Amino acid sequence: MKILIVKPSSFGDIIQANPIIQAVKSKWKDSLIDWLVFKQWKQVVELFPDINNIKCWDRKGGIKAFFEILKECNKENYDLVIDLQGLLRTAIFCKLLKAKQKIGVSGMKELSWLFLKEPYKRDKNENAVIRNLNSLSYITKEKYEPYFKIKTDYIPLDILNKCKIKQEDKIVAFVPFARGKTKTWNTDNYIVLANMIKSVNKDTKIIVLGSRKDYGKIVSENIIDLCGETTIKDLAGIFSVCNLAIGADTGSMHLANAIGIKNVFIFGGSDIKETAPFGTNSIVISANLECSPCRGKCKFDSEKCLEQIKPDFVFESIKQWIK
Repeated sequence: MKILIVKPSSFGDIIQANPIIQAVKSKWKDSLIDWLVFKQWKQVVELFPDINNIKCWDRKGGIKAFFEILKECNKENYDLVIDLQGLLRTAIFCKLLKAKQKIGVSGMKELSWLFLKEPYKRDKNENAVIRNLNSLSYITKEKYEPYFKIKTDYIPLDILNKCKIKQEDKIVAFVPFARGKTKTWNTDNYIVLANMIKSVNKDTKIIVLGSRKDYGKIVSENIIDLCGETTIKDLAGIFSVCNLAIGADTGSMHLANAIGIKNVFIFGGSDIKETAPFGTNSIVISANLECSPCRGKCKFDSEKCLEQIKPDFVFESIKQWIK
């Protein structure tokens, strides 16, 4: 079997699609699996073992890039193509792609279902990890248990050494920064939380991870700022030596969960039912208002939703792990 997974973006969504690789391999042990991804997220798919080829789509290349990657993929003569993105452009891509069998994902948007078969109508209570696997189940008539598999064979020792962090240290990672204020817990809360962690275990090393523009947003003698220092490959290596990650609903946090470390997601304006981390290593904390996640579009203010979550509540949730 020669299979193409179409999931071009973004970071967290690609991570949540990872278990389909293991599901395919459990069905067809000798299958060849390619992955179509936007160029900017190639590093995420490079963390996935068992991928034979990464097909890079230059999102900024317009219609020319679209037909270039279509031509490249058409040379492969795929047996099966699974579109886990479920948007118009990926559905049109799959419609034009030569393959023996094609399937979309439940909840297809932007009229994409006109071009590609939707296996079943979306269940709003279904986690994205399960929804992705169910596209394969529609083809095989079998159920698959989610299993993440991420490469963690590379440890960025230069970054750790620079900060005087050893692999054997107790390390807590903060991942505070997300797109949109409705997802981002107040940075002062992380400073308070760091103080609480240090009061219980003074030898714990606390690092903050983010992009270069996030550098300097959290200043504390108890926190080592690594914002802008890490690639996605570096992140995987750093998470693999961490004991705990705490942060917002971001791709980096989903990577931490997929690697298998303990983690705490602080939810604001995300759809918890769909995007909550899958597995037993996670604690999900939300304001628990009597409304669905609002994404900033309802009568509630999502920033105020997050204000209801206090550092001491988060600390009580993780204290057993810190000790």
